[in-house]
Amino acid sequence: MRNRWPLVMIAMSLTFTSAACSAKEASSTKEEQPEAKNVEVTTVSKESLDDISNLSGTLLPYDETVVSFEVAGRLIDMKANIGDSVRKGSILTKLDASDYQLQVEKANKTVLEAQAALNSSDAAIQSADIGIQSADVGIQSAEEGVYSSDEAIKSAEANIKAANSRIHSVQASLDELNKGAREQEKAQARLAVDRAKSAYDKINTDTQRMEGLYKEGLVSKKEYEDMKLQLSNAKKDVESSEQSLSLILEGATEEQRKKVYASLEEAEAGKEQAQAGKGQSQAAKGQAIAGKNQAIAGKDQAIAAKQQAVAAKGQSQAAYEQALVGKKMAELSLSKTTLTSPISGVVLEKLVSNGQMVNAGTAIYKLGLMEQLKVLLPVPDKEIKDWKTGQEVNVTLYDQVKKGKVNKIYPQTNTGTGTISVEVLIPNDKLDWFPGQVVKANRISSDNSGILVPIEAVISNGDEPYVFKEVKGKAVKAVVETGQLINNKIHIISGLEEGEKIVTRGADLLFEGDVVKAAGGKSK
Repeated sequence: MRNRWPLVMIAMSLTFTSAACSAKEASSTKEEQPEAKNVEVTTVSKESLDDISNLSGTLLPYDETVVSFEVAGRLIDMKANIGDSVRKGSILTKLDASDYQLQVEKANKTVLEAQAALNSSDAAIQSADIGIQSADVGIQSAEEGVYSSDEAIKSAEANIKAANSRIHSVQASLDELNKGAREQEKAQARLAVDRAKSAYDKINTDTQRMEGLYKEGLVSKKEYEDMKLQLSNAKKDVESSEQSLSLILEGATEEQRKKVYASLEEAEAGKEQAQAGKGQSQAAKGQAIAGKNQAIAGKDQAIAAKQQAVAAKGQSQAAYEQALVGKKMAELSLSKTTLTSPISGVVLEKLVSNGQMVNAGTAIYKLGLMEQLKVLLPVPDKEIKDWKTGQEVNVTLYDQVKKGKVNKIYPQTNTGTGTISVEVLIPNDKLDWFPGQVVKANRISSDNSGILVPIEAVISNGDEPYVFKEVKGKAVKAVVETGQLINNKIHIISGLEEGEKIVTRGADLLFEGDVVKAAGGKSK
């Protein structure tokens, strides 16, 4: 590189000689009318001084992808054309979605029908549950009726038994009336009369004696009246015993017989009534048992209906879920009638035409990823040992430099050239570089760095080279020591410090102290 520097200096000398003449003429006018001169200014910074493996290559998309529809149809709107930049998610083209929209509407109708069937099954289950509950109530009511009938039957049987007992008692009384009193009963009745009379005679004697004592004032009136009361009671006992003896001797009267017969008829009527009540209770029990059996049958029917409704609900649920799946599939197919870009990149190829019928999977566009580019550098095989994955590479396009990284080193040589391809990835966030552009690449292999300035910033009149620094809006001449030419830039060994501003374009028209204005170029 140093061997080329004298040739460069000779060319620069010729340029700077003519520039000097022009500068002298400008000096005379400067005194007359000092005006700010438009120049381009840049800030000095350190860069790599290694100029190793200066290679060229063509920019390629980092990745290429062919996009296609997942469904078939007719293309109706192709928005993207070759060379267009597209963002991820932007619409590329569409298919006629009429048929797919009809499928969605049909799927919606199927879902509504399945939902209605599911609701009907729920209503049937609810109705069956109500029927089961009603049957349970009927069974309970019938069981209560059976129990009540059993109690009524028991009561009727008790009444029948009581009526039989009364009939037997009345019949016994009637038999006694018909037979008359026995001799022993007559003797007892006569003995009762004699005892009553004897008691009366004794009390009568005591009463006459008590009367004499009362008249003489020996007993109280109360004692006398009590004795008279005992006499009256004794007389009644005599009359009662005589009447009993008379009845026993005379036998039963017709009236007594009628009364006993009436009691007998009443007892027999009570028995018949009790028997009728028992029959009614037995009939009621039969009806209650029949009602219970009917309620049990109704419950069995309700249970069977519920089982059928539950089975129908299972089928309706399955149909509803299947309808939802069908709806989602129809909606998914409809959504697939719009083709969007899967990446942010550029359209490399347009493979079909608007209005064309395409099948699922038919290639529509070829897209290239633009946010990151790549270049394949042809490295001589004898130098490949110096290349490592992850190394930084300066990639230059015109006056722009970006830092790339070695991503892949190919495992075999290229046929006919003997070179090995090295893949370098280059960031392209601003999308300002494009596939197909030719770039130069220099591998950075060490930390060796220094100040590099554009070649047009250095002025030489055959003596010491110098540059113009921009200090507070004025041009300040600075003599510099130059080194080798690296990547179209001159290495400044001394005379400049990192961070200082220098004039890169327009320096050949400047003099010391000229007022300068950064315009029409870069001011960094």
